[in-house]
Amino acid sequence: MVEKGHDAETGRQIIVLRPNASLGRRGMWLLLGLMALVMGGIGALFATAGAWLVMPFSGLEWLLLAYCFRLSLRYSARREVITITDATVQVQRGERRPEETHEFQRAWVMLQWRKSPIRGRPSRLCLRLHGREVEVGRFLVEAEREALARELKTLLAAR
Repeated sequence: MVEKGHDAETGRQIIVLRPNASLGRRGMWLLLGLMALVMGGIGALFATAGAWLVMPFSGLEWLLLAYCFRLSLRYSARREVITITDATVQVQRGERRPEETHEFQRAWVMLQWRKSPIRGRPSRLCLRLHGREVEVGRFLVEAEREALARELKTLLAAR
């Protein structure tokens, strides 16, 4: 998902990239609660029929499902912020705070959009300067990456 903004006072263009996440924290807990009821019910049904060993495995399945949802929620918290000023292009990455920062001179930065030679594999959108390269929008779908490439090309060319 791509969100664009403009700071009128400083003239900075800001683009925030984040993965699509349709399931939030509250939805995750609701779904896990529903799954606990269903899996617990099935386990209890088998336990009353004499197959009591199904119950602990049902609990293990639920724990594995909860762990996978937790990983998905953590993945969806990732952000990339691209800030374009008159002199610089800055890319910051992180989950809750910037953990990685890359800065380029705007006048010399090159935008490269490489389509994969292998059918079905995603393209790569990179900012490049003097041998340094930063890939942006890795978690975007192809149409969003293409729109981001057009937007970045326009913003980098504008003065």
